Amino acid sequence: MIKDEETHLRQAISLAEHAGHQGNRPFGAVIVAAGGAVIAEGRNQVASAGIVTAHAELVAITAAIEAGHARELIDATIYASGEPCPMCSAAIVWAGITRVVFGAAEPDFTAIIGGHPRFTLRCAEVIGSSDTSVTVSGPNLGDEALAPFRRHAANP
Repeated sequence: MIKDEETHLRQAISLAEHAGHQGNRPFGAVIVAAGGAVIAEGRNQVASAGIVTAHAELVAITAAIEAGHARELIDATIYASGEPCPMCSAAIVWAGITRVVFGAAEPDFTAIIGGHPRFTLRCAEVIGSSDTSVTVSGPNLGDEALAPFRRHAANP
């Protein structure tokens, strides 16, 4: 990862910390347009909003659309603190985002915070089953990416 990418991924991790402080599982996401501008951010709001689909990636995609940036989603990059689930991975494809950079891998954060139901399909598998080209990079930033999950597990 290049320096700007680390910055965006660290912002997603920071958003995950905020989600955890609000009683949600610690996930955050940042969307960066092809030109390099941040067009949206999101954090998990499943518990606080009571909406099961309020995952960080979907919150960020929705925020981009609501802010008038739907076209900028095409060829954008999404930075996610944790590996996107199958639902979010599919939404990423449908939104036209062409790059996913995630911090913590699903098996690693699940070993820390648990959670059910759980899918065994990984982000790259879901995206790879589509008819479009999306690059997936992760896991990245090692223990730094896992830190919000450890803190959440220690203080649920």
